[in-house]
Amino acid sequence: MQASFNVADFERVALRLRPRLVSAASVWLGSGADADDAVQDTMLKLWFFRDRLSEYETVDAPAMVILRRVCLNMLRSRNRSPLTSTLTLPDTPEASDHSGEGLSDEMLDALNSLPCVEQAVLRLKHLEGMEVDEIAALIHSTPGTVRTALSRARRRVRDHFTQLYNRDT
Repeated sequence: MQASFNVADFERVALRLRPRLVSAASVWLGSGADADDAVQDTMLKLWFFRDRLSEYETVDAPAMVILRRVCLNMLRSRNRSPLTSTLTLPDTPEASDHSGEGLSDEMLDALNSLPCVEQAVLRLKHLEGMEVDEIAALIHSTPGTVRTALSRARRRVRDHFTQLYNRDT
């Protein structure tokens, strides 16, 4: 395998993996909508992990491990508040480059309070500078779904700061 995946390489791998991941997630979660969410989370985590994927013979194994963990977290979160899950970026150089360096602690708290997909699309859009269409292609979703997730994420960040401001005054 190559040293790092570019967008085109990643899209080819994701397109090949997606049906298998959706099938596995559907069995584990029992819901098509939840399975799609889990696969999107998995694809986003794989994207953040892309520089280390060359360490594996194929991407299938790490993808299934990540999917299983995402599904387990989703099952656990059904018993908790829907805002408890956060995206944990892998310890890779590109993750640390885009993990929020230069952002205030309050902004990082707001980002970390977001659900996985919303946090990831917000990071891809505003920290990595990707366009909505690029993000949609990367996670094999629609631009409308990405825009909706971005809108929800921005609203939650705004609400976080509104609550913080109201608490301080």
